[in-house]
Amino acid sequence: MTRRALIISNPGEDGDENYCAGVHHDVRNYRAFLRSACGGYWDPGEIIHLPRPPIAEVKAALAVLKLHDYSVVIFTGHGWYSTTLDTTVLTLRDGQEIDSSELRNVTPKQTIILDCCRKKHIGVPLDESLIKASAALLANQAGRLNPEHCKKYYNQRIIECEPASVVLYSCASGQLSEDDSQRGGVYSYNLIDCAEKWANNNETNTNFNFDIMSVVAAHNIAKSSVERIEGDNQTPQIEKPRSTPYFPFCIVA
Repeated sequence: MTRRALIISNPGEDGDENYCAGVHHDVRNYRAFLRSACGGYWDPGEIIHLPRPPIAEVKAALAVLKLHDYSVVIFTGHGWYSTTLDTTVLTLRDGQEIDSSELRNVTPKQTIILDCCRKKHIGVPLDESLIKASAALLANQAGRLNPEHCKKYYNQRIIECEPASVVLYSCASGQLSEDDSQRGGVYSYNLIDCAEKWANNNETNTNFNFDIMSVVAAHNIAKSSVERIEGDNQTPQIEKPRSTPYFPFCIVA
């Protein structure tokens, strides 16, 4: 079973009013989480990051992902919701956009995380075709979790899952996605935070060889946290199969 993770980011133009400094935190936090034992112990070579890429670069990276069995595709930055196409459009850079549906079904099994605004517009894409906190997480896990066992059971759960796509949205269509310049996207921060807290609470339990928090369970907890902070202004959404098991997000072993 082979896997790859793709992180695409676009904070916008530095100096613009809508520049989102939190996007940089998201990239660092997601990368550090994936590299950690509880995040599945991904190798550096399994993670691709494309900062403000042209659409051709994204499509080339997606072609690489197609060679693998499982992928995690993460977008953090600017986006909007096309009422014409009934889809979320991702802004890669000025003049470069991609329909998020192009990120789907790249691999037989896939998790997609879209942390972006989904304010509704009539139209189509222009192109139609925490450092310290993260470092502390890795350090705190040293000697407590077995990275190789975490990777083994993480991959085993992926194999047990049926081919499908699970899509996590930071907000509902028509809503804005909040950005915190000190911690990152409110949804992304809470998604990773709830997983780390779950891992810390479960890693000392000796009644099992391993335990898994699925992407669905992580999303549900993050959703509650975001709604507590933002109220009805930001309500994260999910698209998932109606049957379990679901892909892993966090693991202790």
